Amino acid sequence: MTQPLNGMCVVEIGDSIAGSACTKTFSDYGARVIKVEPFSGNKIRRMPPFKGDIPDINGGAYHLAFDTGKESIIVDYSSNSGLEVLDRLYQLSDLVIFDTTVEKTKKLRSMINGVKYPSTVSITPHGMSGPFQDRLENDMSILAWTTRMYRNSMENMSPLRNAPGSTLVQIGHTAAAVAVGIYWGHQHDQIRRDAEVAGVEAILGNVDTGFVSWIFTGNLPERIGGQLKTRYPTGIYPCKDGYVILSANEEPWFSRLCHAIGHPEILEDERFTKDRENNWHAFMEYLGPYLDQHDKNYIFTHLQEHGVMVAPVLNASDLLDDPQAKARKSFVKIDSAIGEHFLAGAPFHLNKMNDKSFKLESAPKLGEHTNTLLKELDYSKEEIIALFRAKIIG
Repeated sequence: MTQPLNGMCVVEIGDSIAGSACTKTFSDYGARVIKVEPFSGNKIRRMPPFKGDIPDINGGAYHLAFDTGKESIIVDYSSNSGLEVLDRLYQLSDLVIFDTTVEKTKKLRSMINGVKYPSTVSITPHGMSGPFQDRLENDMSILAWTTRMYRNSMENMSPLRNAPGSTLVQIGHTAAAVAVGIYWGHQHDQIRRDAEVAGVEAILGNVDTGFVSWIFTGNLPERIGGQLKTRYPTGIYPCKDGYVILSANEEPWFSRLCHAIGHPEILEDERFTKDRENNWHAFMEYLGPYLDQHDKNYIFTHLQEHGVMVAPVLNASDLLDDPQAKARKSFVKIDSAIGEHFLAGAPFHLNKMNDKSFKLESAPKLGEHTNTLLKELDYSKEEIIALFRAKIIG
């Protein structure tokens, strides 16, 4: 089966997870992705964990996960000869994704000008204009800027961060959506476009920030980490072997839950019919024993049978045995620089996609495709040797 972006070529020049996550989306959909790297390799290659805690430029977990199916070329573009290599890559491609400093992005993007060049998307923390344009951020500090860290916290406790890297992945996916849009436009009207994605704006516009409710009500949203004590049971609750997440504070789910745990009398108790927001501890005298006696998979199955919104909180070791993941073939065995291991597959299925129609390719070794790409860019053997000796390529 032909993937929808077969025949498309994307050049990635980046330093963080955001750019790698963005272009992985294109790789999953069948596009050719060329990753331009310095001699030291993209920063994502140095991000742990590593197998056996042994650092490996080709074996970092984030590199293996987010650089699948890409090609790697080493270019020192601080020199004119290196910029010439980039210029030829630009003309080979349909789209260029930048994920580096504003200064560097502006310089490299300025070379792209004319109908024969591709459209571009630039990813930066605060955009490429304004007083904060040169600020450097990480996934945690971006969360702080966007109010999501405040909202993701427990009452009377410090704000909580999201899982490491998750914010940058979301920014990358936002950039991918923008990128495919301007690529489509370029294909249809032959107008090239330069789009900017500011990480803070990408996260701030998400419904989870609480900004929408605040702008209309003037009230800060409840801090929803853990459990809500006034609108319950909503949030994460411990059970016999771990945790489950419940969302049963409204009808008909509250009534269904009371019947499911064997306490329909709660529905006639004035503590819960007239003053529920002040009686969370009393309610837990009914729900607590049920949770303590059962494991998360039983609770999930049992409460789902009663129409209650519930899910088990899985940890990483649970994933490969999850029956839904097995049925969907959500995880793919792959042979990479560290040997055989599993990775998350593409987050979509196309027309009954099976193992033969989608194959997750391993992430490239550093500079693995340099020589092949330079030949494709019409460099002669002698020119390639000269570039290598001058330490322009590697």
